[in-house]
Parts: sequence; C-alpha cells; structure tokens
Amino acid sequence: MIRPEISSAARDRSQRGQVIIMIVLMLALGAGFLVYSLAGSRALAAQKNADTDAALAQVKQALIGYAASPPSNATNTERPGELPCPDMNNDGFGDGSCVAGAIGRVPWKTLGIPEPQDGNGETLWYAIAGPFRNKNMSAAPINSDTLGNLSVYLGSSATVQTSQAAAVLFAPGPALGTQNRGTSTAACSTTGTSIARNLCAANYLESTGGGNNAQTGGPFIQAQSSATFNDRVLAITNADLMPLVEQRVAREMMVLLEAYYNAIGVYPWADISDGNSNGSLGEAYNRHRLPCGTALPTDWGSGGAPSLPDWLTNGCTYPVYGWTAVIYLAVAKSRLEGAGSICTSCTATNLNVMNSGWAYLCPHGSVPFACSLSNVPSGSARLILITPGASNGGASYWPISLPLDPITGYFNDAENSNDDDDNYVIPATSNDPNRDRMFIVR
Repeated sequence: MIRPEISSAARDRSQRGQVIIMIVLMLALGAGFLVYSLAGSRALAAQKNADTDAALAQVKQALIGYAASPPSNATNTERPGELPCPDMNNDGFGDGSCVAGAIGRVPWKTLGIPEPQDGNGETLWYAIAGPFRNKNMSAAPINSDTLGNLSVYLGSSATVQTSQAAAVLFAPGPALGTQNRGTSTAACSTTGTSIARNLCAANYLESTGGGNNAQTGGPFIQAQSSATFNDRVLAITNADLMPLVEQRVAREMMVLLEAYYNAIGVYPWADISDGNSNGSLGEAYNRHRLPCGTALPTDWGSGGAPSLPDWLTNGCTYPVYGWTAVIYLAVAKSRLEGAGSICTSCTATNLNVMNSGWAYLCPHGSVPFACSLSNVPSGSARLILITPGASNGGASYWPISLPLDPITGYFNDAENSNDDDDNYVIPATSNDPNRDRMFIVR
C-alpha cells in the first residue's frame, strides 16, 4: 500500500504547534525562574534586615553594659552611666573627647565586642548625648534622673519618637546618590571640615522628613527606606540604661557600707540635708541618704573605714546632686552607734520588711559579700537601700527640710515614700524600668 503524502499545510500546522508548545514551556520556565529569583531576593533582604537588627541590638546591650560596668581606671572617677565617645577615626576605639551630639562609628574595641556590621557589611554608627560623655567633657553628676537630649523623629518631624535619647545607633546600608565612601579627602558637611570621605557621616547617613542622621546633634530620624534614604535607627534612653546602672550603684554602695561596718562595728548615720551624717544628740537620723561628705561616728577613709569613690562624692550637695540624692538609705537602730540610743528618727530596734517578694538580698558576713536577686520573705533587716528606677520625665529629687518630708511620688509604694517609720514594703514584681527596687542586708 502506498502511503499518502502529508500535505504542506498539515506539516506547517504541526510545526506551528510544536513552536507554541516550546514557547509555553519557555514562558513557564521564565516565570518559574522569576518567582524563584524574587523569592530569593526577598529572602536575602530579610536576612540582611535580620543581621542589621541583631547588630543594633548587640551594640545597644554593649553600651548598657559599659554604662553599668565597674570603673576601669585606677582613680575610680568613671561615673556609672557614662558612655564612650564615638570612634571618629575608624580605629575601633572611642575618642578621648567629643562634642555633645558627636557622630562617629561605634567604638567596638572599647566596648569589647566584634565589629558590628549591618546586613550590607557596613560598621554601625553612633551619636552620644552631651550629659553622658566622660567626666572631663561633662562634669555634672549622672544619676537615675539624668536624661539624654537627642531627638529622634518617626517618619517626619510631626512625630517625635523621643527627645531624650542618651545615644542613637545607625545602620547606614549601601551608599546612595552621591555618597562616596573612599579614602580621598573632601569637605564633610557633618564636621564642617575636610576629612577622608570614609570618616564623614554624610557619606553613610541621610536626611528626610525634617531629620538629618548625618548632622551633629540631630534631630535624627527613623523612616521608611526609599531611593534617597536607607538608614536604620535605634535610640537608647534613660529607661534602657538606668535599671542596670542603678544595680551597679546600689551594689557598690552596699559593699562600702559592709566594709564600713566590718571596720567600725556599726553603720554610719544617715544624711538628711548637707551631705554629712546627722549623728549628734537631737539630730541623729537612721534613714534618708548615704552620707557622701563626712560620715559619723567615723569618717570615710579613717580608722579602717573605706574611702568613697570620686563618682559618689561628685554632686554630694545642693544644687548639683549625684547618686546619693536618689537612693534611699535606712539603717536598723541596733546597728548604729551606741545601739542607736541617741537616734531621733528610729521607731523600732530593727527595720521591718513587709510583703515577701523579689528583692536583692545581701547576706551580712558572706564572703565575698554580694547581692543577688532572690524571693525574700518578710522579716527584719539590718540595712536597706531603695533605688527609684529610671526617670519618667525629669529630675524629682527628694525634698530637704525638717521634720523629714515624705518622698511622695518618688517610690512606687506609699510605705516606702512616707519616710516616717522603719517599715518598708518589697516593691511588686514588674518589668517596668521606672519601678523602685530594694536591696536588703540581713
């Protein structure tokens, strides 16, 4: 049988069908590749954002740890709460001095951490508020009422995220527009001088919505990324710093008071007005403030009593107040000179702690002497310190007058604010940075 010839038209239709199938397959493969590529890009962007968030969080915790760490110098002048100057020359160390609001890279070597980089491999930048600089640049005392003065906008100048930042962190992201991160020298709008381009914040940080992250002192801004802005910003406030800084201060005060007791056999009389112990007949007080001037019955640094560090005597008296103006001291009558026989303010032989709860217990005679967060039962106490928590808006120092005024509003619990007897309440457990905390020696 002779096979009929396939017509030319039929052959053309077959070829066109094969071409259409190939095109459909290619389109499907292209669409799949595009979807895969977009998914990969989104995953990469998400990873970069996660890396940036982790770097910002690491630096924030490192700065808080630095502010709350014991002093590293022999003269013991570093104040609790101090922050290092930014790194202005890209060597990893904080500069020895800096202006208020200075912007530079995070001083990661000073902080003792690996070089913190955002998801694009850029080292993080950092601005410091004037009050938190080293003492040789800002001599005023730092305490839990000290506020930063850097402003950070959210989206635009219409929304202020905070006007009291102690420090601000920046993740710069990749270069945008005319930013040049080379090593050649050029005029820098941040410093107003000519410096290497890779030391100029303006080549890393941008402005938008009324904020300028490359401007010394700000105001700074956190905003959505765009073709002209890609900074990630994180503010550090008093509420972030002070809970841990206060713990350091209270622990060091406790160590000093324990050393005093071990040397003298009693605790010092409290101060109520001028920085000095009130321990004379008719004016002998067991509670109010730790004496940062002269202590009675034996002065600091005499007869085996320890000397006070410079940061604790800095701001001892009106009108500039340091840590002794914000941390409350109470001593049991039985642990004072002459068993408290001349005590004016004592209402009981021992201090009475009510309401079991979480407090810092510092067992007398423990070696080494230390305070640890514990579930403390109610009962008597030899000595108590109460820290007020982070500031919620501004200085609110205790009133000074006789008879002793209540510290209304300074502590959470009325029993701890009335200052009229030897009864105290362990503050309720809370993560609120503004709450007061109690340190107890038994």
